[in-house]
Amino acid sequence: MTTNELIIHIGHRNTDSVVLQNTLTASRKILDEYGVYFPKFATENRERFVLGYETQLVDEGDKIDPQSVPQRDHWDRITSRNNLLPSTTTIVSNRAFFKQLTAQSAPHFEAVTNHIARSKKIVAYLRPPDTYFLLLLQLRLAQNRDVVTPSRTRIKERIEPLGQAWSGGVSLTLFSASVLTDGNIVDDFFAHHVPNFDRQLLTRPPPPQRHRISAEAIALLIDRQHGRLDANVDPAVMVAQIVREDARLPGATPARLRANAARTIRNWAAPDLAWLRQEYGIRFPEQGYKDVDGDDVDLSVIHFTDGGQICAFDRDRKDALYEKALARARMPRLARQLLSLW
Repeated sequence: MTTNELIIHIGHRNTDSVVLQNTLTASRKILDEYGVYFPKFATENRERFVLGYETQLVDEGDKIDPQSVPQRDHWDRITSRNNLLPSTTTIVSNRAFFKQLTAQSAPHFEAVTNHIARSKKIVAYLRPPDTYFLLLLQLRLAQNRDVVTPSRTRIKERIEPLGQAWSGGVSLTLFSASVLTDGNIVDDFFAHHVPNFDRQLLTRPPPPQRHRISAEAIALLIDRQHGRLDANVDPAVMVAQIVREDARLPGATPARLRANAARTIRNWAAPDLAWLRQEYGIRFPEQGYKDVDGDDVDLSVIHFTDGGQICAFDRDRKDALYEKALARARMPRLARQLLSLW
């Protein structure tokens, strides 16, 4: 039995997808009572399905081994449940879906969701390019991953294939407090996509606590990537200790892009911003987006090698952070483990 509507929240990095998913999970019982089905297994994605499908993504023209096609995927499980307990609305939220959208995966995504509901819709929340750049930088550095050059068309690359293959709606919303209903993703999602449900009935767990590394930690971790720290220390241990001590050492400078760096990142993303405005009528409301100029790009920011090029930081705190992190990194592993207990 098909449901009336299938709503697929495809996330996007650093747009509080976990907050929305935790609320949906905590509210499953009351949602179910009101005819809204939220399959938690699709959110957790423990089976590591790609867009709800088990086979690996392949290039056009490549053949798929029939033996690799699963007998039952997420979408089949959703259909089976609806045959037993019909719902008016099915919501799937998986933050991995955004980055998995390609010209190859979008047609399959279309095909495997066609039989579930009478209508279907993709929902994505989008970060402004400069904010996205900084948050992704902090995440990659804290995870000891290389810094990557930002894409000029990161949104278009994911959303455009949907326009060519997707028969349902596509709802793009700016992840900005000035745009979101009541300034948060949960209220905005329900207000626009499940408007008949009383939001006061939702159970809202506390938001997860996150440590965003400071401007000093960013500077240190970039120094490490460019060989400016002690080379005799295990890099993974050094990174872990910088992140750990950064959360403990007072006086952190919150990471903020310098004005010229933020302007360059916005201008670098001009092709994406122009595509969003042309195809979806979307313009980011933050200051500076009215004056985007794709020809005004400082390449020293795009290919930066020093944290000071993009963020202001406290040099004294940076030095103190390095001393503490280096001292711990040089300890034997057992000593670090014992010290962490105190």
